[in-house]
Amino acid sequence: MPYLWSIVAVVAALVVLGLVVVAALKPVKRFALVAGVAREQLGRETGMLTARTAALRVRLEQRRTRSISSTVEGATP
Repeated sequence: MPYLWSIVAVVAALVVLGLVVVAALKPVKRFALVAGVAREQLGRETGMLTARTAALRVRLEQRRTRSISSTVEGATP
């Protein structure tokens, strides 16, 4: 019956291993949650920056167009 003690030791080791894995997964889940929130926030901020950049490009193009048209109207042939 010495194999019985071996089986008991293996089962006990698996139980301890399971407890360690469960304890280690809690911080991993928390990190994943925080990383997801940070990624979402960064995505929103990047989107706002992209929108602002596009608005500035449109405004600069309008100014260039207005500047060119006023120069052409005031020119003498």
